[in-house]
This record gives sequence, structure tokens and C-alpha cells, in this order.
Amino acid sequence: MTRNALPSSPDLVNRHGANALLAAIISFLRTKDISKEFILDFVRQNYDQQGSYAGVAEYRKLLRAYEDMGILMSTWFSEPKFLDNKSSPVPVTTKRGPRSVSELIRMARVKISATMAAELMRRSPSVSTDSQGRFRALRRVFVLPEFEVPRAALIVERYLDTLRKNSTAHMQGTTLLLERNCHVPEIDLNRVAPILRDIKGRGTAFMDSVDGDIESYRHRRSKRHRVGELGVLVFAWTRPSRSRTAKPNGSTTVRQSGFAAERNQNLIHNGRSKAAQSSFESRLVREIS
Repeated sequence: MTRNALPSSPDLVNRHGANALLAAIISFLRTKDISKEFILDFVRQNYDQQGSYAGVAEYRKLLRAYEDMGILMSTWFSEPKFLDNKSSPVPVTTKRGPRSVSELIRMARVKISATMAAELMRRSPSVSTDSQGRFRALRRVFVLPEFEVPRAALIVERYLDTLRKNSTAHMQGTTLLLERNCHVPEIDLNRVAPILRDIKGRGTAFMDSVDGDIESYRHRRSKRHRVGELGVLVFAWTRPSRSRTAKPNGSTTVRQSGFAAERNQNLIHNGRSKAAQSSFESRLVREIS
């Protein structure tokens, strides 16, 4: 295939796309210290024709608890019962009472246990503990440190499901799920901090609004037909253009680094190896925070 020519068949396009997808996933896992041996062993031993693998039940349980905490934090910041006269979230305790973790769980209508919720609060920078042992909400978005790999798996899985549904919908002429993307090449990355702050602010307001709208459609009882899940994912990304540097023997290498920020009901910063994080990325994060 020449430099400016399109691939000759859809099958070739799919193969190139599959290569890029797998390369991106493997590269991300490697930055999180997932060994090549582990990845190869998974492919050889754990994958079957249905796509299931060992440990899927525990993985789903962990993700469900994580997402329950996102709903719980949203309730903490919006339920009048848990707000003071300045509309700030009040402290909650592990003991029984009207302002307790168990009562917050009941108001949020999630299935996580009070014990697990309290443990996740202790681990999260989104929540602090005061001198009386009470939990104080610091920010609406629930974050867990070192949780990028499960989050990335969940996001990729859901995006691929959206692509499958939209592909079927195109053929049937039915309603499509939202799937939009905008991209501007050749942008001055030294001047993007203001627009990234604006995107972050407007995106946060949009997600908070959508979160409330979706919650209003939630069934009080789950024993109904056609009960399922609905969610929205928004993320912004920047990436320096590829640059070529000449080697002494005349050949060239391509250098590339990047930064990504993702937001679902919970905000995450896409995984970057701490040792390899560039000075550009560090400065950009500081400027838009």
C-alpha cells in the first residue's frame, strides 16, 4: 500500500484497525507493569470461544462496587438530607443514624455494603477522615488510586458495545447511540491549557446534568421487563505530533508521547508510567487542574 493510498479492502482496514487497537491496549497495560508473559498466557490459556475468562466474576464485582461509589458520591452532593445550609455535603459516620454511610447507601439505592463503602472511602482521595472518624466528601467525583487498568477495560468494553449497537442500528434504520468525535491537527500545545480548562468545566456541568436526568429514569424496583444500564462517557485528549530523529547510521526513529483525561460518572486520568511522564504532560496537568 502506497503512502497516500487507501487500503484495498474492508478486511485489510479491519486488520490494520485490529493491529492498532491491540497495540494501544498492550502498550497501556505495559505502562501499568502488566508483563508480556501475563498477556500471552491469558491469550493462550484463559480465552475461550465465548470470550469468558477466569476471574470475571470478581472483576465484575469490583467494578460494580466502584460504580456504586460514583452514584453514592453523587447522592452525597445532591441529596438535601446530606447537605448543610451552604449546600455542602455533611460528614457521615460508620455508626447507625440519619447521617451514616448505611443511610447514604439507602438513599443512593446501590447494593454495595456499608463495610465495603467505608473501606473504599478510606482509600479514595475524594474522601477524608476527620478527628472524630467521620467521612468528609472532598469532591463529587469518586477516584481510586492505581485503578486505571480496570477502568480502561470497562470503558473499552462499553465503547465496543456501542459500536456494535450502532452498526446494527445503521442496517435496521433504528435510533443510534451517541458517538461523536472532534479532532484538530497541527494545534499549538503550548497554548491549549485555557481551552482544556473550558472543556473540563463545560464537560463537568454537562455530565452532572445528564447524571441527574438519567437518575430520574431509574426504576424504584428492579423486577420489571427491559431493565438495563445507560451511561455517558466524555473524555478529552492531547498528543504531540510524531517527530523523526536521525540515528548515526542514517535511519530514523519515531518519538511520541501523550496525555489523556477521561471522565465517566467518575473522572480518571489515563494511565501514564510515572518514570516516563514527560515534562510537557506534568506542566499541562498543573495548568488545567
